Amino acid sequence: MKTRFALIVTLLLFCAGLSSASPLVFTGVSTGVNYSVNNPSGFLVSNSPISGPVASAGTLAGPYNVGFHLSATDPSYSDAGIVLFFNGGLTLGQLQSVNVDTTSTVMNINLWLDTGGDGHFFAFDSSGLLAGLQGDTYTSTSTTFLHAASSVYMQGGNGAGGTYSLAQLQNGAVSGITVNTRTALWVGITNNHTADITRITVNTVPEPAFTFLIAGGLIGIGLAFRRKRG
Repeated sequence: MKTRFALIVTLLLFCAGLSSASPLVFTGVSTGVNYSVNNPSGFLVSNSPISGPVASAGTLAGPYNVGFHLSATDPSYSDAGIVLFFNGGLTLGQLQSVNVDTTSTVMNINLWLDTGGDGHFFAFDSSGLLAGLQGDTYTSTSTTFLHAASSVYMQGGNGAGGTYSLAQLQNGAVSGITVNTRTALWVGITNNHTADITRITVNTVPEPAFTFLIAGGLIGIGLAFRRKRG
């Protein structure tokens, strides 16, 4: 009986640990980082740093790691940013929070949502220039720390013009947006600003199906162990 009780407690503690994953920290030397600028030629995304006439996005060497340097010098409109999860490896339900360690207080953390359902974000031509939304949605949020209670403005696509919290979006407040919607993050600046970013920390939770799968497997091992002892 004591053995079975200890096993149950261990399983419960393990499953509780699965409810939050280790933070993902992105710097200029991390994989899965893309760069973006909005220059007179249009909005461009690349997996390499970009230099342009009014906006640039690149890396910045520091004493402990390599961070990011963003510059958007056109006061009428320009932007520069870092794009994370452009490969579609994050769902909205997994996203807990995003924290940006930066010298700038005028930072934006925007969500790109694959509401078009094609596994990609927006439409880009062969050179990486934005060609259209392709049925997708994007939000705008002025903050260095995005979390469940943060208000996000629906800039384009589903729910355009509305304001919702991240938690509301995850709970289905906007038609076509669910916890399973693939999500990318744009972290950047606009209009005559510069910023140095030391790191971007993304806190996530595992998919519920994964948690139950692991927990079920452990319970099965425990039952098999009990039968063997009996």
